[in-house]
Amino acid sequence: MINDLRNICDRLISVNKNNPKELKKYTLIKEILKKDNCFLNMDIEYAYSILRDLKVPEDKLKSIYLKLI
Repeated sequence: MINDLRNICDRLISVNKNNPKELKKYTLIKEILKKDNCFLNMDIEYAYSILRDLKVPEDKLKSIYLKLI
């Protein structure tokens, strides 16, 4: 699951190369996702925010979050 999120993040970085604000956000998320257990070390609100930024549908947030932890 974490590898899927990394791939999504890489794709979003490519798409947003000409948008500095979005590029900065996705570059930061990429750094966070480098650790396999990164979701274990953050608040649920922060984790949900990252998942939303990675375009995870609202109805899938809880199930994906639970798989990650």
